[in-house]
Amino acid sequence: MTKKELYTNIYPISDQAFYKEITSHTETKKLKKNTVFVKQEESDNTIYFLKSGVVIASEIYPSGKKICLGIYDKPGDILVGGLGPNNLYSPVNMEAKTICEVFAIPMEDIQRYLVEYPETVFFYNKIMTAEYEKQWQIKNMLYLDSAEDRYRWFLENYPGTIDKINHEIIASFLHMSPVTLSRVRRKIEEDIV
Repeated sequence: MTKKELYTNIYPISDQAFYKEITSHTETKKLKKNTVFVKQEESDNTIYFLKSGVVIASEIYPSGKKICLGIYDKPGDILVGGLGPNNLYSPVNMEAKTICEVFAIPMEDIQRYLVEYPETVFFYNKIMTAEYEKQWQIKNMLYLDSAEDRYRWFLENYPGTIDKINHEIIASFLHMSPVTLSRVRRKIEEDIV
């Protein structure tokens, strides 16, 4: 995916001056596997969009336990700890679980665009709405579906990701133990054969 595709197909921008400005200030960054690029409880002043790879959002509790709150594997996915100009600290870690490329826009640029380009409001709302809808879908799945249904949902919504990241991360994301995930995987694979 290119910047042009990001700002034409995924989050379309029609104002040519705004389009030119945002594309010129959007950097492409390469991340090594297991790089934490947004740290929990640290300043989060950049909006990232996934270009390629798999990223997770996680929270580390005071006890040291790490919980996976989100998996991002689609080009254009929004990767931010605390989406918003007034969020001084990220509530989560954002970590590349494979070699990744991301597009990065400093939040100070977004704040400036909000003043200079009226379309920025619609652009920013699209970003927030996309992330809200994704989180809403995840929460519904986690609280309403059985372990088997949650795993089937994961396979449907994250095709191929099961082979790219540690299964303990997937188990955490789906609110089940690694043992339960293994049992569910075996059962579903047996049903297919």
